[in-house]
Amino acid sequence: MHEGVVFDIQRFAIHDGFGIRTLVFMKGCPLRCAWCSNPESQKTSREIMFHEEKCISCGACVDACPFGELLRENWPVGNEQCYGCGNCVDVCYAGARKLVGTWMSVEKVLDIVKRDNVFYRQSGGGVTVGGGEPTMQASFVSELLQECRAADIHTAVETCGHASWKRFSRVLEYTNLLLFDLKHMNTDIHRQRTGVGNERIVDNAIRAAKRVQEMIIRLPLIPDFNDSDEHIRDLATFIQQKLPKVRRIDILPYHSMGESKMVQLGRTYTLSGLRTLTREEIQRTEELLQSFGFETVRGG
Repeated sequence: MHEGVVFDIQRFAIHDGFGIRTLVFMKGCPLRCAWCSNPESQKTSREIMFHEEKCISCGACVDACPFGELLRENWPVGNEQCYGCGNCVDVCYAGARKLVGTWMSVEKVLDIVKRDNVFYRQSGGGVTVGGGEPTMQASFVSELLQECRAADIHTAVETCGHASWKRFSRVLEYTNLLLFDLKHMNTDIHRQRTGVGNERIVDNAIRAAKRVQEMIIRLPLIPDFNDSDEHIRDLATFIQQKLPKVRRIDILPYHSMGESKMVQLGRTYTLSGLRTLTREEIQRTEELLQSFGFETVRGG
């Protein structure tokens, strides 16, 4: 069986698909969304998160690090040579360092997923694989989904849609429900806040809609980026014309939960100070989408 790098598994989730679900978060993403709430998922490699408020400055991490002198120079965050061995985490008495990313076999993940089979059956739930971007570890994810389907567990995938069709279709083969992010319909604006254009994403959305049983569009609603009435109408028109299978759009209002994580990773959060949307603004977006005939669900 394949192995993959997983950064988290959450049981008893209710917002990422139907019913009670187990969420499997894969590491690695081709996008760099400025608002990303899981920046620890972006790199495919294991990495260290540093919680400064817990640090007691004992220096044990420096002594344990293979690049100790470089860590000392860049302390407390670390340096680019870090490959996530976890030595510093093992000796951190205060728990100020956390290793993000674990190599896991399909069998091990499947064992965790199967523990809640009774709840899936009672609630119409199952497993949802997200990230990061699941298609970056397509071999592992497709095998995991295949094993879940063989165990009669409903499968869902959360995707940003930016992948080669070869890898994307491999994952879709065993996907019951596709949760597909559409962030902006203008490719230039899309690139400004995510690092990539939307051409491949839009094309994959159209192709994927013909392959899966069910598809839900997810809209991260970001102030001064994609929350204008004009953009919401453009998005709704595209879905209506090109994705006729889609009946539901999940709205994910902006929050700044990713900011503290970026600090812990030693990175800069470019949206610091960005306002959150008001309840009225979110409701207006919901009403606009509903006017096109879509069901809307507000996520966290």
